[in-house]
Amino acid sequence: MNMRKLVLLFLGSVLLLLTGAGCQTSQPKVQTIFYPPLPDIPRLQFLTSFSSSTPWTARRTSFTEFIVGQETTEEGEITSPYGVAARNGKIYICDLGRRMVHVIDLAAKTRTRLGNADQLGLPVNITIAADGTKYVCDTDLGRVAVFDAQDRFVKPIGDPQRCVPADLAIDGDTLLVCNLLAAQVEVWSRDGKLLRTISKKGKAPGEFQLPTNIEISSGGEIFVSDTISSIVNVYDRQGRYLRSIGAPGDRPGYHARPKGLAFDPRGDLFVADAQWEVIQVFAPAGNLLLFFGEASPEPQGLGLPAGIAFDSTSLEFFRPYVAKDFEPEALLFVANQHGKNKIVVYAFGNTKKAAAAAATRPARTASARPSTQPATMPGADLQPAAPPSTQPAAPQPVTRPAGQ
Repeated sequence: MNMRKLVLLFLGSVLLLLTGAGCQTSQPKVQTIFYPPLPDIPRLQFLTSFSSSTPWTARRTSFTEFIVGQETTEEGEITSPYGVAARNGKIYICDLGRRMVHVIDLAAKTRTRLGNADQLGLPVNITIAADGTKYVCDTDLGRVAVFDAQDRFVKPIGDPQRCVPADLAIDGDTLLVCNLLAAQVEVWSRDGKLLRTISKKGKAPGEFQLPTNIEISSGGEIFVSDTISSIVNVYDRQGRYLRSIGAPGDRPGYHARPKGLAFDPRGDLFVADAQWEVIQVFAPAGNLLLFFGEASPEPQGLGLPAGIAFDSTSLEFFRPYVAKDFEPEALLFVANQHGKNKIVVYAFGNTKKAAAAAATRPARTASARPSTQPATMPGADLQPAAPPSTQPAAPQPVTRPAGQ
């Protein structure tokens, strides 16, 4: 299969789903929305959503117009984002529809782009190292573009003849890269040299069909979402398969099209499911803690969620949205490929009031239905049906909130 067919499969007809709405300004004020909702202990608060740089920049823009079926987009409009990251007041958004990386500088109130058309062809995911170095996976040019802490282009790494990089995680002096072309995860040196591979293409437990997103835990375990196999596989640093999280299915704790992965500050795993349009939260061992979100035109609604990312360095810019009794620890960004809300922002944390109230309540029973059950996700009962025999047993959900 050639590179272009693989890319089209990976993107899932994204370019056909560009929204027909005009430039969106900041969302109107809405009632405070917590996940899980009260009286459970909230772990997340919905803050805001946007699909343009306009709410954050000083420059005014005009309404997007449609002329003879051709869209004339405003320069700062976000049309089909996949990867997202944030650091020190800057939000980086890989926009497949615009074939560029938006850079929204919240402090300077400006919008720029990362690199240029010669340096980036189709940027899909972006990863920011602790020193500010940025790695952008480019499925069109078949390489990873490296930018420094000041967003200056450094060099490309990788071999386009054998690799179509979809996502990347940093592990010390090495890079873990999802290679769509070979359907495997590779370990690279920082200069792009292939050191070894993790697993291979196949349908056996631990093998891949289409590894699209990757994260590494603080304990060194490697988590990979396989969008075609509808599962998240877990490996140790040596590449040995350990277990899987979830299995193909339409109930809580199962996946349909898992994509973006991110660990919250307490070590729990957030998984974006593009088909069910929810975010599921798992303990590292695999038990389901919480899920939230639904397809909706409301400001908090999701639409084909893809990349997700936590950031604790930009909280000050979103504090006006935070409820008075909520104590945020980090921000959660979710990129939606479809719908009005291209970037949705949540605060991750807790409320003292809810925690105090929970201490006086009896514990919920295991048979209780999750209060965050989204209307669009099939399956109302808490216990999933038996997974296919070719997949590891799916974890049984529990009802404690994420991070507790």
